[in-house]
Amino acid sequence: MKSRLSLATVVALVALLLSSSQAQEQDTQCKTTAKADIVLLLDGSWSIGRMNFKTIRSFIVRLVRVFDIGPDRVQIGLAQYSGDPRTEWHLNTHHTKESLLNAVANLPYKGGNTMTGMALNHILQYNFKPNVGLRPDSHKISILITDGKSQDEVILASQNLRDLLTLSSMLSV
Repeated sequence: MKSRLSLATVVALVALLLSSSQAQEQDTQCKTTAKADIVLLLDGSWSIGRMNFKTIRSFIVRLVRVFDIGPDRVQIGLAQYSGDPRTEWHLNTHHTKESLLNAVANLPYKGGNTMTGMALNHILQYNFKPNVGLRPDSHKISILITDGKSQDEVILASQNLRDLLTLSSMLSV
């Protein structure tokens, strides 16, 4: 029974890998004229681990490849956090998909605690600002990538960020 289960698991994994590689070969592209300013907030704490951090980078690469990157389309900024958040790049830093993919490939693993509330406040104060690329006529999107529970309070910070992004979107309509 155990060998059948193992064989079934292997078959399932091979099928998953084949379908995944076929999907990556297809030129999947978001075909829209909408402008979007996306800030990724990435948990770089010790609990993530180096192997999972590589998986996160792969996810970000797939995300970037889908969009038409540029100053008149989709802009992506990224902040990484642990005990202290830091902006890795702003919305207006990378004007091409190639430049952005290179930045993702070279993104270092930070390590530290998990202070998600502090990080949400950081992107609110430093990343969603016109002087770093935020456009008044764009959709404002924040994506939090984390593995679990924060070591600080997140409710107020997340509500403040939600309110700002909602208000900004209403004002740009």
